[in-house]
This record gives sequence, C-alpha cells and structure tokens, in this order.
Amino acid sequence: MKYFLILFLIIFVKVGNTEEKIKELKDWTFEYSGFVKLNTINFPNIGKVIQITNDFTWKDSLGNYGKGVCYGTVESSSEGGDNLKYFCEMNDQDDESFFTKGERLSDEIEAGVGTQNIIDGTGKWKIFIGSKCTYGIKYKDDVVFASQKCKSYL
Repeated sequence: MKYFLILFLIIFVKVGNTEEKIKELKDWTFEYSGFVKLNTINFPNIGKVIQITNDFTWKDSLGNYGKGVCYGTVESSSEGGDNLKYFCEMNDQDDESFFTKGERLSDEIEAGVGTQNIIDGTGKWKIFIGSKCTYGIKYKDDVVFASQKCKSYL
C-alpha cells in the first residue's frame, strides 16, 4: 500500500507539472532576423512573381534559439496586392526542429502582417504542431526583421 501511494503521488505530480507546462505554452512569442534573397520574373502586363529565400537566426520566449530557412513565392499583380506563401524549417540549440507554413496578403512586400502555422516538429516541438501564429515583418534592403505571437491549441 505504501508503494502504491508513492507511485500515485509521483504520477499525480508529474501530470500536474505537465498541465502547468501546457498552460505556459498557450502564449509563445518568437523573434527572428536575417537576410533575404529575391529572384524576380517581371511580366509585361500582369505583374511579377518573386522567389524568396530567407536565412535567419531566432529566439523565443521559452529560452530557445537557433537558425532557420524559409522558401516561398510572391505573386504580385499589376493591379496591386502581393500574395506570399512560404515554408520554413527552424533548428534549435538541441538540434530539434519545427516546420511552418505561412502566408501573407499585403499591398506592399516590404512590410505587413501574416499568419503562420506549425505543421511538423521533432522532439519538444511535437507538442506545438497545430499552433497558430500571427506575425509582423519589415524589410530593410535585404535584411528582414519579424516577431510573432503563437497560440497553442493545447
């Protein structure tokens, strides 16, 4: 009986700590900056398409940091408006990764607000799969600055 009680207390404390961690994960902020490379095709009458590669470093509100890369495409109409869609891979200090899919509609590519969803992950990042993030971004020449706030579905 004594061992059963000890085992019960260990399990209860462990579950309680996990629930507290999940509560902490509901609001999560993330900042990154890096360099962007653009390849552009200009159409004579309908706008342009831009291929984007973004290499960056990042840190988050949970104490994680690392490097990442994003690949995406911008379709820009001659009538105005840019439609950006992209995918990113972020690798952290423990060599664990998470992957995102994002999009942004904007009247200008140099700044705006968009959404990004965590679609896959390894290690500790698996619990973030399904999290929804809103970000703001600005460019200075070939340098990008961004911050985002994420909500976990947990």
